[in-house]
Amino acid sequence: MKPQLRTIPHPAGASLTVKADDIPASNPWHYHPELEIALATRARGTRFVGDGIGRIDDGDVWLIGSNLPHTCQRDCDYYAVHPDERPDMTIVQFLPYFLGETLWETPEFAPIGELFGRALRGLRFTGETRTRAGRRLANLPTLAPTARALDLLALLDDLARSTEFDYLTRLDYQFHYPEADSLKINRVYEFTINHFRDEIRLDQVAPLANLTPSAFCRYFKSRTRRSYFEYLTEVRISYACKLLQEERSDVAQACYASGFNNLTHFHRQFKTLMGLTPGEYAKRKRVLK
Repeated sequence: MKPQLRTIPHPAGASLTVKADDIPASNPWHYHPELEIALATRARGTRFVGDGIGRIDDGDVWLIGSNLPHTCQRDCDYYAVHPDERPDMTIVQFLPYFLGETLWETPEFAPIGELFGRALRGLRFTGETRTRAGRRLANLPTLAPTARALDLLALLDDLARSTEFDYLTRLDYQFHYPEADSLKINRVYEFTINHFRDEIRLDQVAPLANLTPSAFCRYFKSRTRRSYFEYLTEVRISYACKLLQEERSDVAQACYASGFNNLTHFHRQFKTLMGLTPGEYAKRKRVLK
């Protein structure tokens, strides 16, 4: 699959873009040479980065490296029930050498260059680092251009020296997709996000890539290193995690609302992916709130 190359327009006279954003209703799989830092001030949805899938929480901060395919999808069910709400995001985008070609090679700024290398797998920050970064990101749009660049530099230094982060892709993730695949996986991807709560059969999905079911299975696994149903399970478990963090959802409700039709199977798949049973996960997350 080849995501869309997206051109990032920077304001005249500026080397970086800082903008308030939401999660578009249609947000295709894409990449760009700019690094991207995102703050989810208030947002409900799912984040896809490389071969990783995760839910978006209020206050989340993540860093996407250059040319790393990614997208976010809003929680359509939530926003349908709450039509007066919309996702609220702050996005910062900048080229790796926005302050010069050799700055990151100096001893003082080398940690930031190393951060950019780690960001090629995507980084989600946690703990006090997330709190500090969230405050800085929320304040960036209010600053004049020079102060904005200096504050971003301070933010990058903080992120570079932090150990409070998780990678968003697998260790062996690589982005090498042929040009001919530009639309196929996008169709499969969008269909899955819109229908993962329903029963999905291969004969529904394969035609989206203009393939027979058996050819589609080989095609999908060769490009994503997982079967289509492994991918579908990850999407469903991610949504179940979101539900289990809400006080009103119990394990059975999360199971059936996320597309599983068998509670035993749900427990087994959840523990395989998350390392905890659904009940253990819900208890731990609610305690941490």
